[in-house]
Amino acid sequence: MSASHRTILLAAASAVALTTGQAVAQQTESRTVDVITVTAQKREQGIQDVPVAVTSYNEELLQNAGVRDLKDLAVIAPGINVTSTSNEFVTTARIRGIGTVGDNPGLESSVGIVINGVPRARNGVGFNDLGELERIEVLRGPQGTLFGANTSAGIINIVTKRPEFEFGAHAEAEISSGEADGWGISGGITGPIAEGVAARVYGARRQRDGWLDVDTFGGPRTATEDGNQDFYTLSGQVLFEFNENVNLLVGADYTERDEDCCGAPSIVSGPSAPIINALVPGARPMPGSEDPFSRQIQANRSTLQEIEDHGIQAELNWAFDGFDVTAIVSDRSYSLVSGQDTDFTGADIVFRDPSMNSFDFDNTTFEARISGSTENFDWMFGTYYAQEDLMRRDAIQYGAHFETYLSLLGSSGASPTLVTDLANGLGLTFIPGFTPMAPGAGIPLNSGNPNGDTYTQDGESLSFFTHNTWRLGENTDLTFGLRHTSTEKTATFDFADSNTPACDVWEAVFGDALDWSTPTNQAILAGFSAGSGVPVPGLIQFGTFTCLPSARDVYSRIDNTQSLEENETSGLLSLSHRFNDDLLVYGTYSRGYKAGGYNLDRFISSGSADVNFTAVLADPSSYPARFDPELVDSYELGIKTEWANDTVLANFYIFQSIFETYQLNTFNGISFFVTSIDGASTQGAEAEILWLPDAIPGLTLQGGVTYADATYDEFAPTGVADVDRLSGQNFSLAPEWYASTSVSYRGDLNENLDWLWHIDARWMSEQNTGSDLDPEKVQDAYAIFNGRVGLQADDESWGVELWGRNLFDEDYIQVGFDGPFQPGSFNAFLGQPRTYGVTLRVRR
Repeated sequence: MSASHRTILLAAASAVALTTGQAVAQQTESRTVDVITVTAQKREQGIQDVPVAVTSYNEELLQNAGVRDLKDLAVIAPGINVTSTSNEFVTTARIRGIGTVGDNPGLESSVGIVINGVPRARNGVGFNDLGELERIEVLRGPQGTLFGANTSAGIINIVTKRPEFEFGAHAEAEISSGEADGWGISGGITGPIAEGVAARVYGARRQRDGWLDVDTFGGPRTATEDGNQDFYTLSGQVLFEFNENVNLLVGADYTERDEDCCGAPSIVSGPSAPIINALVPGARPMPGSEDPFSRQIQANRSTLQEIEDHGIQAELNWAFDGFDVTAIVSDRSYSLVSGQDTDFTGADIVFRDPSMNSFDFDNTTFEARISGSTENFDWMFGTYYAQEDLMRRDAIQYGAHFETYLSLLGSSGASPTLVTDLANGLGLTFIPGFTPMAPGAGIPLNSGNPNGDTYTQDGESLSFFTHNTWRLGENTDLTFGLRHTSTEKTATFDFADSNTPACDVWEAVFGDALDWSTPTNQAILAGFSAGSGVPVPGLIQFGTFTCLPSARDVYSRIDNTQSLEENETSGLLSLSHRFNDDLLVYGTYSRGYKAGGYNLDRFISSGSADVNFTAVLADPSSYPARFDPELVDSYELGIKTEWANDTVLANFYIFQSIFETYQLNTFNGISFFVTSIDGASTQGAEAEILWLPDAIPGLTLQGGVTYADATYDEFAPTGVADVDRLSGQNFSLAPEWYASTSVSYRGDLNENLDWLWHIDARWMSEQNTGSDLDPEKVQDAYAIFNGRVGLQADDESWGVELWGRNLFDEDYIQVGFDGPFQPGSFNAFLGQPRTYGVTLRVRR
């Protein structure tokens, strides 16, 4: 179905909702937008009184839209894009085109995730079932003086239900089908357990088949599906109300996942595809036969992901005469074990075994705030401390087909043992006394770095902040805030030995730096080219693939420890004026900051230049792993309005964010590299609307449109093609236009029964999904529609709903990337296909 037809369908569906509502709705108490409260400034305020671009989504809308995690939220929130790639930890949220690619744990998040007052240190750590939601607030633009950690793009503030002193219980069961069948159960209970003490417990168990079918080609992989779901989560809270002024909330949660994720089909097969198919027929689609949305992938190695996430936290609130004190402490642990078929084909070329690839993250935070108000002044001072320890183990290993594949790739099929031939030839010709290797010994099976590299990063951050509002006049407020942050990080690089004889030969002949451009190496290449018949460019490509970062023993000689210390001041200044009860206008300047860090990976390019291993061998601590902090100046003009007796909220924003430095993580088909680009910006406008029509009491319409032009500044060539391509171009995963809408109706069917009708939709314009902006990774504009219809008892004691997600089975890619070690080939992580199901709810 075309996009225009879908638009017509949505308009028609809205008209049906209006007509039906007028026919059956009963008059109830009038609803107004004035009752919407948010905590965007760490105190409860009406959403239209806050000089911040913030949108709030309440429990009813979140339930109707089926929001259980961050990716679900993106469907109803304009200006947000959430993607996942090689595993669920690599989940990235973007606001107004700005976000951090999550493949490297050394990078902090540009968009912060805060759950019940506690910042999650990385987006992926916050990707889980969110539990019993009360509301979600999306704050756009830099946030530094509030919400604990600094962010340079925005905050997603998630608030779950607290324990209640009145007994309540609910349970939910659902079954789903479509490309994959699944089921889920969840439930919660709350109530008093002693005088002044209440508790809440929630649990969920969900399981779903994979929506990608896998050809394993004899394994060793045995799982024939990918993208499945299998997890459970438990959480509990206890609220102590010591008196009317003092309360303490203590909570704990635990989640465990055991799944297969994430395979990626071919979107373009390059000239290496025939070679792969010569090794294993059908291991990669041939050029011209790619069909990624058949959802059939090729993978002979495991994509297992095992995740364990748990934590505890406590929040103390104490109201004194004239001021309030809040203190929040948390301690969290997150661990991930994952496998990967790193070549994304059915051939056994390169892979990551789950036993040698893991990520462990421990994070402790403490925040204390003191706040108060006078007749003309609201004030707040606070401190925030965070300590994190992370460890990453990584090993890329070579499979049974690597040597033959590399030989055929380098020689265009001339010799299936070119690795050995070349090593022998180089040895005999250029290294007197070198003993030729036996056939097949050039790259032993399962070599590379089989013991695994180990990266650790220990970090501490301490900040002091203030956020204040001065009422200059009856209707004019000046809001200002400052934050000073001190950050210390220490990273350790412990590289494993890489016993790869063929690469040892290359390094012995051409030097540890493998600089092909030197006159000496050019002469050597020319001589061997004349003797072997292999063109010089082919030899360079061959040498590069023979000495992939995982194969180079030079890394084991540059183990090092590096430290950094940063001190940055950020803040905001905002002037707002209320012209009347229904019109607020404000202008805001804010300074955003996100800490620098270290690229926790092997890499041959630091983004601005290739690594000079000769210099690094002389001084291992000069290994260019460090990247600069992200700094941004942001300007925003907002107009907040109410209409039709406060039943319509219509807000408009114009924004510009100018980055002094922007942290970029990109993949070039061989390795990831992280760099800080000098200069980037996003600018545009937003409009949002909420309508609660008096004439149809059960109807709610909510939506928004965002235009964001997020671009890199033009810069001088660096000599690194994957960076130079970005100069003056739009960001990846940053469509210029976003639009979303939701229409919900709940009304009386008869005196004992209510009925529900809901549809939501999201449209995004064309975007490039690849971090290096290859044209093959462009995703055309597309729209996603979700819907729900249901019946429930008038007292809400039970309800049954039919629902569908991606109703029109729209095919789209989330992220495109270079086929690893396959020049000219590209793969992509896909969006989920259509699913539909039925949900049964009971409540007391």
